[in-house]
Amino acid sequence: MHHTALAGLPRLVRVTEEVRLRGQTAVSIAVSVAAYWVLAWLMDDPVDAVMTGANFGVVAAMATIVAVMVSVRRVREGLSAPPRPPALCVHETRAAARERRTRLAGLIVLGVILLLVFDRATGGEGRMAGLVAGLFLAVGVVDWWESRRWQAAERARGSMLYVLVRANALVSPYGVTDVYEVVRPTDEHVTRDQDTHYIV
Repeated sequence: MHHTALAGLPRLVRVTEEVRLRGQTAVSIAVSVAAYWVLAWLMDDPVDAVMTGANFGVVAAMATIVAVMVSVRRVREGLSAPPRPPALCVHETRAAARERRTRLAGLIVLGVILLLVFDRATGGEGRMAGLVAGLFLAVGVVDWWESRRWQAAERARGSMLYVLVRANALVSPYGVTDVYEVVRPTDEHVTRDQDTHYIV
């Protein structure tokens, strides 16, 4: 099939890897924002430690509750009866995955920087840093935890679980979405041809 036709198809991505890297990105952003706030405090910039801590705690608690509820439902429904992947889709290459996730991280970081600049320009005293760090830390930790559940499910089922990413999307859906299953071939169903490719 021509490359332009393939480019318009949705892409299959291992759900374990997608959710884990999504969580790692969110945790990294939260740590970076916290480091920014600490640096501002060490440089005697006007920061309100009490309000920043309160914002962080409230947002982190609320985001954790919502993220856990969504995660539990996503895993439960995804493992209920996962079908085989649809015919009109392609497996995402590692190079395409790196490019997509790099663009996603760049957009998120740009948004966070704009929020922090707005906070500083309006005299927010670092409160926005608490909100951003609390949100991203909670969502990232839950995603990290969820990826371990997907990995355990793959081992238990002897299969690989995938999720679809739309052609122009930068990330898989955060809400409940369809999960597709490909059963791992057993040794007796796999033979090796002369070109060292596996044929199932």
